[in-house]
Amino acid sequence: MPEMRLFWAINLPPAIKSRLAGLQNELKSISCDAKWVEEKNLHFTVKFLGNVDVSLVTKLVVNMEAALDDCQPFFLELWGTGVFPNFRSPRVFWVGLKGEVDQLMQIQQRTEETHLSLGFSPEKQIFTPHLTLARLRSQHGIADLKQKINILEDRVLSLGHFKVTSIDLMQSELTKRGPIYTQVAQVKL
Repeated sequence: MPEMRLFWAINLPPAIKSRLAGLQNELKSISCDAKWVEEKNLHFTVKFLGNVDVSLVTKLVVNMEAALDDCQPFFLELWGTGVFPNFRSPRVFWVGLKGEVDQLMQIQQRTEETHLSLGFSPEKQIFTPHLTLARLRSQHGIADLKQKINILEDRVLSLGHFKVTSIDLMQSELTKRGPIYTQVAQVKL
């Protein structure tokens, strides 16, 4: 059977994506070894599923609708930046969250539970809500990046807020030019 590479995500409003892309553009002036996430691909991952048999897609959506049937829309605010795992050996440059994060955590937990019942493996790491802005490939330019982030500190504290009204099932097609994300289904809150 054919497979699709899938993940559940919260997609962002265009105005928020544009604001984040503006921040990325300012930071790209620094010579660091980073692969910046394209504006159109900016999102919050709720759960990465990997390669999934196409015949399971309907079941995934039906189970998510049942798991989230009593969840209401909620507000999140993009707040601050950081790196994983730390500045000594950074690999991911991210934007964090404030607002009704407990709602997001509840949705992620329910997503995890419903997928366990379908045979998906549990996440190996504790869910830490974040939005990846770049993947850092080496230490080159990290000190300069950190300095620039500190200079922009006031502007990166609050990068905007938005209302979460759905969780989207996304397909990720890997290409030489980078991933192409396509919405497969949407579960409304």
